[in-house]
Amino acid sequence: MLEPDGCGAGTTSRRTRCLPGGWLIEQHTLRTQRHLDQATDDAVRLKDLAVIGSAFTNIATIAAGQLLKREFPQGLPLDAEGNLASDASLRGKRYYRCFTMMRMLNRVFAAGSIGFTPRVNFNILRSYRPGTIFRLFT
Repeated sequence: MLEPDGCGAGTTSRRTRCLPGGWLIEQHTLRTQRHLDQATDDAVRLKDLAVIGSAFTNIATIAAGQLLKREFPQGLPLDAEGNLASDASLRGKRYYRCFTMMRMLNRVFAAGSIGFTPRVNFNILRSYRPGTIFRLFT
């Protein structure tokens, strides 16, 4: 059964819940203490979009879990493979579809956030690289 507290097929992992908080701290450091070039700013903005998408899908999943808890106190009936049972109500099918879609979108956004990290980091290193004359003497 898909539990009414959100545990089960429609949940997001604790790691993806912490992702926006970690990025918010890193974002504050990048924006207040560093002067970045345009390519680095663009990479940071791209990662911002992925992190925001991850946060919104987490919030949507939590909200849908609360609604599910009200309407189905015992949770949704699932078969042995984790799919929705064939005798489920139309409302139950909608919740199951919502959880399935939010889980997929959350994974895409979280993977994008993690995948963009090397690009952001390499651009930051390139941004901090000293000028040509300094590199000649080191």
